[in-house]
Amino acid sequence: MIKLLGNIIRFSVADADYYFKEILISTLLNNPFYQLINNCNNGHELIKQAYARQEDIFFIDLYMPVISGIEAIKYIRARDTHTPIVTYSSTYQEDVAKMLIEFPSTFYCEKKTIIIQDLLKNYILSPLKKYDNYLNEWKKQPNAVNEYIERQRKAWYTPSTIEIQLMKLSYEGLSNKEMGVYLNLSSRTIDTYIKRLTEKLGLRNKIDLIRFSVEHGYYNSSS
Repeated sequence: MIKLLGNIIRFSVADADYYFKEILISTLLNNPFYQLINNCNNGHELIKQAYARQEDIFFIDLYMPVISGIEAIKYIRARDTHTPIVTYSSTYQEDVAKMLIEFPSTFYCEKKTIIIQDLLKNYILSPLKKYDNYLNEWKKQPNAVNEYIERQRKAWYTPSTIEIQLMKLSYEGLSNKEMGVYLNLSSRTIDTYIKRLTEKLGLRNKIDLIRFSVEHGYYNSSS
């Protein structure tokens, strides 16, 4: 359970994936009681700031350049054994999970904003669920569960090559007009493509499309 300063939850994020990090920060800051302390691109930036010990919680990607998430967690835990750390990766890594057991108040989860939010709400702030249960369920996913979900997703809808291009360009921050110039299409055509794609995927807008792209790996697709 986090001990708060008033009602404010102060957090720092370290993640080399700029777009996922910005989506995570934006999602957390939708809650007026969350306050961002440090926005870091790697573990080195985070530990340079950690001496201040202002955070109520850390969010750390496991795989970062310069100093990895594991090294950053080791550094923090050598000086602070109680502030919760949420660390994440795209798939479950059994060797990493075993290593993280050694660190108190450290929670390992899937790299998805909805999962991180649920972990924070139901396992850390107000522990309504047992964290071990989540970890055991996630451990199964790389085999049967993930394969089933992937088959179902592909059977439902697989984006076309141009739609994947649009997701990648959206992730890179291009406007619809700039995407039109890049793809030699009118901005109106791009508007139509984006609108249809979000509808097909059950998304609300372009921001949701970028989130979908990041969380399903389309932003770095070779298509």
